[in-house]
Amino acid sequence: METDNLSPEKSFELITQVINEARNKFEENGFIYTFWGALIAIATLSQFVLLKNEYYSINYYPYFLMPLGGIFTGYYFSKKKINESNLISKIVSIAWIVLSLNMMILGFVFANVLKESLIPVILILQGVGMVISGGAVKSKLLMYAGIVVNISGMICFNLDWLYHPLLAGLIALFAIMLPGIISMIKYKKKKNV
Repeated sequence: METDNLSPEKSFELITQVINEARNKFEENGFIYTFWGALIAIATLSQFVLLKNEYYSINYYPYFLMPLGGIFTGYYFSKKKINESNLISKIVSIAWIVLSLNMMILGFVFANVLKESLIPVILILQGVGMVISGGAVKSKLLMYAGIVVNISGMICFNLDWLYHPLLAGLIALFAIMLPGIISMIKYKKKKNV
């Protein structure tokens, strides 16, 4: 596409169109936020129950669901033909891939190093990803949810480590899964209108 002849108005219109396409993709893929919110909640709340019942040696087992979730997500997006999306959608996808890989490496490789700081650091990374997503697609819902997730990571540093998974599970339900559900509902309403 030749950009030399674009007027400022046409350029703004094109940028707005790309952002709207990315927002529609997010709303359509609100399922992925719902899926990951539920998966994270299951893993973290299961860990909390194991810790409360003093199963310390196996408390991390629920997190083996995360790589399975990653495989499912890759499969899901390969079927959705995400490569046909616009640049903003691709940037958000790449940001989440990098953040997710970092979270998994931190959890599975560096858990002994981070110890009680693991969940707060992971929450902060999740919050960053959500803020990036919200900013890219101009979604206040995602932006605010990302800020809540980020702040909860900071709060975690001041909580007894036993309650970190409980807080992470509640945050996953209300700040990751719920925005996904709301986005899916918005998308279905737009599609039916």
